[in-house]
Amino acid sequence: MNPVTQPAPAGPALPPAEGLDWIVNRFTERVVGIRAAAVVSADGLLLASSAGLAGDASRLAAVSSGLVALSSGGAQLLGRGGVSRTIVEMAHGTVVVTAISDGSLLAVLASPQCDLGVAGYHMARLARQCGEVLTPARRGPGPDGPDGPAAATTRPRPWTAT
Repeated sequence: MNPVTQPAPAGPALPPAEGLDWIVNRFTERVVGIRAAAVVSADGLLLASSAGLAGDASRLAAVSSGLVALSSGGAQLLGRGGVSRTIVEMAHGTVVVTAISDGSLLAVLASPQCDLGVAGYHMARLARQCGEVLTPARRGPGPDGPDGPAAATTRPRPWTAT
């Protein structure tokens, strides 16, 4: 009789939220002028944040979700297509919000001296990384065929006002 063996654990695995926090922290450490960042679900739930936000992470999540809703609604009313990025410049910095592939978003607090072109490039790279982490793998055609509800849940969704 062969004994059943369990594979040895590969070491402590990071829970998804901690892994995403790590990615966001590395982003803020590497990009000059970025003070803090957060990944927010499509409905405004904070998914991950950098250490620089501390108690303000939930506030940034709520503000960024509201900004996206407002800018998407405005774009729809004006017939100008989807919103890819929302930027709010303030006296002491800038908030930049951009889409992530699954309908969630990346919100960044930048210093007044931040080069927003460079920050935007790195935000797009981070959005691709986070999108891979947040987007579930495609499991095959759904019960209604390849374009059924099961397939639709894994496709990128643009921001839309509902």
